Amino acid sequence: MKKLVILVFAITVLGCKNNSKNNTEATNDTTIITGNYIFFEDAAVLQNDVEIYGVYLNDLAKELNEKAAPLKTNETDMVRVEVKGIISAKEDPKILWEKKLEIVEIISISAAKETENILKLGTE
Repeated sequence: MKKLVILVFAITVLGCKNNSKNNTEATNDTTIITGNYIFFEDAAVLQNDVEIYGVYLNDLAKELNEKAAPLKTNETDMVRVEVKGIISAKEDPKILWEKKLEIVEIISISAAKETENILKLGTE
């Protein structure tokens, strides 16, 4: 009986390790991130509940800006996005945030819900 329990435990542990390794390889080190996205002039930032990411302005980021424009009432409004991207901590002369995000896929875009904690630039 002990041998059976040990065998089941070993198969479970080894099976879990293989599944997590396969998931990492299948996604090519990409991560899905949901959060509030803002683009202003020549900088973009994505903020979720845990982190703030400086966004590399590649073609997909520019496409995201175009798709987000109709959802904003002001230039400084945020939109809610879900994107797949590559997170890095490489130093960059333009992006000074510690964590940077290169968008590789746009999953969804929607208008952000108004909260009292959103910083508004300009006067009203």
